[in-house]
Amino acid sequence: MKPILRQTVSIERLTGYDSKRYFFGYYDLAAVSQDGNYHLTHRIDSADRMQTATDRCEIGMIRLGDHGYIPLSTTYAWNFQQGTMLQWNPACPNEEIIYNVSANHGLCTVVQHVHTSEKRYLPRPVASVSPDGKWGLSINFARIFWFRGGYGYACAPDPFTDLCPADDGVFLMNMETGESELVLSAQTMRELAKEYLTEEEYHTHKYVVNHITFNTDGSRFVVLFRCKSTDPKRKGWKTLTFTANRDGSEPYLLLNIMGSHYSWRDPSHILFFANPFDCPTRGFYLFEDKTHNYIEYHPMQEGDGHCNYSPDRKFFLNDTYYRNGYRKLYLHDVEKDKSVELAVLRSENPLYLDDVDMRCDLHARFSPDGSFITFDSVHEGSRQIYRIDMEDIPLP
Repeated sequence: MKPILRQTVSIERLTGYDSKRYFFGYYDLAAVSQDGNYHLTHRIDSADRMQTATDRCEIGMIRLGDHGYIPLSTTYAWNFQQGTMLQWNPACPNEEIIYNVSANHGLCTVVQHVHTSEKRYLPRPVASVSPDGKWGLSINFARIFWFRGGYGYACAPDPFTDLCPADDGVFLMNMETGESELVLSAQTMRELAKEYLTEEEYHTHKYVVNHITFNTDGSRFVVLFRCKSTDPKRKGWKTLTFTANRDGSEPYLLLNIMGSHYSWRDPSHILFFANPFDCPTRGFYLFEDKTHNYIEYHPMQEGDGHCNYSPDRKFFLNDTYYRNGYRKLYLHDVEKDKSVELAVLRSENPLYLDDVDMRCDLHARFSPDGSFITFDSVHEGSRQIYRIDMEDIPLP
């Protein structure tokens, strides 16, 4: 099979000039410094099995001028899909990075200066940081590892044995002081959605917060609250999508059937691959928060993908999962509601992996100024990071 089946743009490899595997991770995190000089990366020795508690991941950055690699730190708190939640600190976007580590007392956050290596530690692991860098949302990554190994951390045990703990859920953390509080509990969310759960789901399934993200001004957040049978032979889960104020007040059940990948357009609108409320048809919809109003978009897409708005909100990126040996990368023009195919890239068959969550999704993301795109891919035989310049794209 060809590494690239089709392409309409030039693709530049940023990593992989040694024997290591490189990846950034999730599509909605800040990979590139504000000045455009550096790209963050995770570096691992191999990607042939699911990570364990003793597997170490190196954190570093790439000089975009000459592709030079700069090591910064190491951690055992990582996974194949979201890495360490590595990102530039919005409060200091050229000099400080944020990532998660394991310590003697459990999982925590590190804020590190990339040039002096000075570090400060916060007592909870971070899942999302507000756009001003003042607040962090923290969730139970150890519990997520039971649910989906590619999104949780193997290096720490889940402190809760309850199916739906009263003391677990969404925590709000001050990114300066480390002070935190539980603002939306798992039990609260389950009760709010009780009428949409079966008796079996309500009483016997295990509940977990899987994804969470601040909106564009940090006033509210979206959270995917999921439940799954504890029987390992039973696959699949139910997703209940909530939004809430930063302090957990005014929770709203936005989606009651299925919600997957998303991207906030502005403080009150969010793009989702989902089923609208009580609707059987999945697709890409722009939802108005705290309502069940929406409009549908029609990207050049077969099923789910990682949708991600450009900084000016004129476009969103999208990708596909594995199909017939390849993954596709698209750019969608919001006003025209038309897509352009950027590339069709060879990919591993997830059925042959040690775990399906080890797969390498493209997870395409924009630079802060929107002038280029980067993504992770295995089309040349190992996990690496690539770049596409926006000026090279034939817009639809």
